[in-house]
Amino acid sequence: MNAAPAKPRPSILVVEDFAMLRSSVMLWLEQRFPWCCIHGVESGEEALEHARAKRPDLVLMDLDLPGINGFEATSRMKLHAPEAAVVMLTMHDTPGHRLAAADAGAVGYIAKLDMEEQLEGTVQRLLVSRAGASS
Repeated sequence: MNAAPAKPRPSILVVEDFAMLRSSVMLWLEQRFPWCCIHGVESGEEALEHARAKRPDLVLMDLDLPGINGFEATSRMKLHAPEAAVVMLTMHDTPGHRLAAADAGAVGYIAKLDMEEQLEGTVQRLLVSRAGASS
């Protein structure tokens, strides 16, 4: 009897140009979600390359990035990797920024000042919903 193929581990991509913050968020994610593959890149262009090659389940996207910004990267990512759930993770917290993120295809928006209260629950909720969708 053949065993069912193992499901790939969920993957999370952190897109943040500030190296210390990117490393910190990645370490935090590794500690709370050890069953996930955690990757990090520093630009929107790198995020797009990674999304095409690795197909992440969840992307935490900064807004202010070198090259293309987080809105543009999210919009392009949704064309090439529509299965990726993108959450904006940014210092900008205005209704206009939130609307632009939703228009670009982001499924969530977390101000960096609110990361401590909101990030774990948001990541957990999205991973659970993705697991349910792939069952």
